[in-house]
Amino acid sequence: MNGEIAIRDDEEGRGPVTFRLLGAFQLTAGGRPHPPGPGQQQRLLVKLLAAKGMPVANDELMAAIWDEIPGPGATLDALHHLVVAVRRTLATAGLGDVLHNANGTYWLDVPPAHVDVHVFHALTERARALARDGDRRAVGLLEEALRLCHGEPLAGMPGRWVDGYRHTQAEEIRAAELALYEIALGHGESRGRLPGLSTLLRERPDDELVAWLYMHALYRAGQPTRALEVKREFAAQLLETNGTETGRALDDLYRLILAKDDSLLAPEAVAFPGGAAGTRTKRPGGPSQHDDDQDHERDEPRQPPAGEAAPAAGDPAAGQRHEPAAAGVSNVFNGPVNAKHAVFGTQINYGGLR
Repeated sequence: MNGEIAIRDDEEGRGPVTFRLLGAFQLTAGGRPHPPGPGQQQRLLVKLLAAKGMPVANDELMAAIWDEIPGPGATLDALHHLVVAVRRTLATAGLGDVLHNANGTYWLDVPPAHVDVHVFHALTERARALARDGDRRAVGLLEEALRLCHGEPLAGMPGRWVDGYRHTQAEEIRAAELALYEIALGHGESRGRLPGLSTLLRERPDDELVAWLYMHALYRAGQPTRALEVKREFAAQLLETNGTETGRALDDLYRLILAKDDSLLAPEAVAFPGGAAGTRTKRPGGPSQHDDDQDHERDEPRQPPAGEAAPAAGDPAAGQRHEPAAAGVSNVFNGPVNAKHAVFGTQINYGGLR
C-alpha cells in the first residue's frame, strides 16, 4: 500500500474523497476541504472511522459523542437525528450510501485505504515486517507513514473519548518516529539523521529514547564528545524540570562512549534495552520505580565487525566511523510502548464490535 488515500466516485466525477485524523479533522472532496459539520457530527464520524468498518453500538456512539455523560440531549432520538445530518454531509461530499445501521449499531462503509490513520497503520505494519528481515526499505515506509501526520491528531476536537484516541495515535506516531531513526542508524545513516534527532530532542526534552538514539548517532558519526555533552545536558534538564534521574540504560551508554567501546558500532547496539520504555522516575534519595527490572544481564561487549576500523585514539571527535550493516527488527517495534498500544501489531479496537 502506498500513501495515497482516495475514494473516487466515477459516476459523479467528484474526484477523491479523503478523511484526515492525523491532524485537525478534515474531510476532503475533489481535492478541496469539505465542511465536516459541527462538533457532534465530527465526533460521530471519527468514532465510526476509527472502528475501521466494524459496527459500533448505539451506547458507545452516544458515549463518544456526548462525552460519556448522558444528559437531556443524549437520547437515541438525538442520535438518529445526528446520523441523518451526517448522512447529508457525506452525500454532498459524494458518499451517498456509506453510513449504515442494523440491530442497534452503526458502521461506516469506507475502505481503510481512504482514511489516513489506517494507511499509517498499514505502512508501519509493513515496515515492521521488513525491519525484521533487515530490509532497509522499512525506513522509506516509515517516512511515508509519518508524512501523513499533520500535527496533533484531531487537533482542537474536544471530548474524553477523543482525548484517549488522540493520545493513542500520538503514542503510535512517537513509536514510528523512534523506529525510523533506530532502523536508519542501523543502516549507516547516522550523520544524515543528526539534524532530525536534534530537533526531536528539543521537542521532547524529557524523552530518554530520543536522547539514547541521538547519542548513538553522534558516536557513530564520529562525534563522541558531543554525545557525552548531550547526556549531561539531558540529565541536568530532567533533574531540574521533573526531579528525576536518567535510567541505567543511558548511564551505561555514557560509560561505553567514554570508554570508546566498539560494541556500540554493532547494529543491535542501537536498540534500547528490552523492558525499558524510556526515562524511569527516580527521585533523589528514593528508589526507581523500575529498579526491580534493571538487574538484567547485559550482553558481552562485541568486537567491531570484520574489516571495521577502530575509533581514533587521539581527538575523540576525530575520524569518520564506518557504519555497520543493519540486523533484524528494531527493539522499538517490540518495546513496552508497542505492547501497551498494539503499535505495528494487531489493529486496535476503538469501539467496534468484533
